[in-house]
Amino acid sequence: MGEFGLIERIKSKLSLPHKDIIKGIGDDACVTDIQKGKALLSTTDTLIEGVHFDLRFTSAYNLGKKSLAVNISDIAAMGGVPRFFLISLGIPPKLSVEFIDEFTSGIFDVSHSCQTHIVGGDTSFSPDRFFINITILGEAFKGDVICRDNAHVADQIFVTGNLGDSALGLKILMDRNCTSKVEEIFKELIEKHLCPTPRVSEGKLIAKNRIATAMIDISDGLISDLEHICNQSKVGAKIWIENLPLSDAFQKYSLKFTDTPIDMSLCGGEDYELLFTVDRRKMDLLRKIMPILKTKVTHIGEIVEQKNGITVLHRNGQVYPVKRKGFDHFPITFKDQVSF
Repeated sequence: MGEFGLIERIKSKLSLPHKDIIKGIGDDACVTDIQKGKALLSTTDTLIEGVHFDLRFTSAYNLGKKSLAVNISDIAAMGGVPRFFLISLGIPPKLSVEFIDEFTSGIFDVSHSCQTHIVGGDTSFSPDRFFINITILGEAFKGDVICRDNAHVADQIFVTGNLGDSALGLKILMDRNCTSKVEEIFKELIEKHLCPTPRVSEGKLIAKNRIATAMIDISDGLISDLEHICNQSKVGAKIWIENLPLSDAFQKYSLKFTDTPIDMSLCGGEDYELLFTVDRRKMDLLRKIMPILKTKVTHIGEIVEQKNGITVLHRNGQVYPVKRKGFDHFPITFKDQVSF
């Protein structure tokens, strides 16, 4: 088929006309029209086989869905909506054309549901593993964009959805004793890992009503991503364990797979829920719009002085010792590895 034949095949399955695409796939760069008064949001993310996904545990279709969904989640965390995307693939010889077709179908279904359109990309040979890179272009009204650096002391901390389901789903998948029947029992947890839902409409509504002072999506774990907000806003935070939103399935099955389910909910990662801070004066407005949101929103903590750092507390005030923050691509620093 060759590279250009493959590009045409992907283009035929994904590319749809859109009034704001001036020039799409086939040139050196895409050209899109952005309306006045709006900000362009751009983000890119890479998924690598053996690091971010394992082809033993996921279908090509689900991998396609997740690849685009996790990128769209970054746009949602800024209060924006996705408009266009570019995809680059490093394809090893072990993958068939049928695999790429399935993968592409997964991407298409997410792009269709989120109303975003492909405008270009690249393909390359990879010797042994599958590489996926997606760049998303989104937009938001300039005054609505929510960043990580504007949280203030006494702001309240909220999160959408549940925490820990994805991490538990991955743990179940990695347990080699799982049979197909057992996996069906844990289907809800496994699907949260394989097919996360980007909270686009929730982020947009939060932004439109100017409710959040800071916001981020939870990709590396609640504590790790909360630390990003705290570091950039120069504040600390306290989280209340009893308030953490845990699904019925998580509460029922987590102890079968881990001795520390709380750590899994705090640090497991890949929840792709929205974590945001709210000025106390906007609390009533948040409660007013909660019924409109597609998922539940839970009050889990409060922003404090920077000197207090991030603490996790029981209701009686006892500190819960967090053993790790979350996922880190580079736990060993370059200084530890290389001498200059």
